[in-house]
Amino acid sequence: MPAAKTDAPRFVSLISQSTPRAMVTAEQALSDWRVDGDGDLRVALNMIASVDGRIAIDGRSAALGGPADRALFHALRARADAVMAGAGTVRIEHYGPIIRDRRVREQRTKEGLSAQPLAVIVSRRLDLDPALPLLDDRDSRVVIVTPASGDLPYCRAKVDYIRTASMRTALAELHESHGAHLIVCEGGPSLSASLAAESLIDELFLATSPQLVGDAPGAGTLLSGGAPAKPLSLELRMLLLHDSQLYARYISKG
Repeated sequence: MPAAKTDAPRFVSLISQSTPRAMVTAEQALSDWRVDGDGDLRVALNMIASVDGRIAIDGRSAALGGPADRALFHALRARADAVMAGAGTVRIEHYGPIIRDRRVREQRTKEGLSAQPLAVIVSRRLDLDPALPLLDDRDSRVVIVTPASGDLPYCRAKVDYIRTASMRTALAELHESHGAHLIVCEGGPSLSASLAAESLIDELFLATSPQLVGDAPGAGTLLSGGAPAKPLSLELRMLLLHDSQLYARYISKG
């Protein structure tokens, strides 16, 4: 991936494969992430939460994060084959093209990846506005996972459909028919809970914001509306620190 800008946020590496206490950029912290594993399908959940486990302020996640969080967010996207989110998250966060930086798109192409990761939207009712920036971008490839029949009105993006209510079935088709080996899921909580309930989360990237939000309207939680049959055990593989904010990478032990 392109070299980090000199003003890019730098993190203290507390736990990693590199030297402990080293200062690293987001790109350096994730330099080996894509090559981990054996080429099988991997699903990485990427979320941010307050210290008390809330995922939004006034319904939006942006107020919990900052430049460091965004740097890791974009570094993960830059290495993914596909980026998946629930329809509600796509609407609330006003999703546009997954990668906006031309240099990153060019580097992906040099590394044998598509310029843009596949965008995957999970929608039960297919209630999506074709004017959303992501759907209105002619260079974006979008797959909509839905049990609903029918198609969206005309979109400038290239749109395909996977007709299923099963996330296991959807992930298998994304892997087999669309070549997605490494999928980053960005929530929301209902989609995350659906994946957890079927033990489909291989990794969790969790940014912890040093804020207490409480039971405020729209604050939400990491998982909502479902649960695994038993708690999923995780192993900590990475821990970064930047201005009192922690960034952890966990691997599923299940």
